[in-house]
Parts: sequence; C-alpha cells; structure tokens
Amino acid sequence: MVGCENMKKGEVYKCQSCGFEIEVKEACDCGTNGDCETHDKNHECCEFTCCGKPLVKVK
Repeated sequence: MVGCENMKKGEVYKCQSCGFEIEVKEACDCGTNGDCETHDKNHECCEFTCCGKPLVKVK
C-alpha cells in the first residue's frame, strides 16, 4: 500500500482502475516525527487508495 512517508517529491502515482494521477509536490516526514496521529511501528501513515485499490507509482 502506498503511504505518504514513502512518497518522494516529483513521483507520480496512478489509480489502477480509473487512471486518476497525482504528483507529489512536497514530501512529508511522517516516518521521522510524531506529528502523524495514525503512524506507529505497525501501521503506515496515510495509506492512499482509489477505486478500492492501492495507487501505483508510474514515475
């Protein structure tokens, strides 16, 4: 599953079903700070899906 802590500036992610695309304009630091309320060692922060499927990296 794609989580924001793994997304890097300039990368593009696409929906596997409808073709929706997003480009990362600014990377986060959820993996290194305590600001993300849902982040813990067993759960990725901010998991992204579209049409019920995980987004995939295309660029």
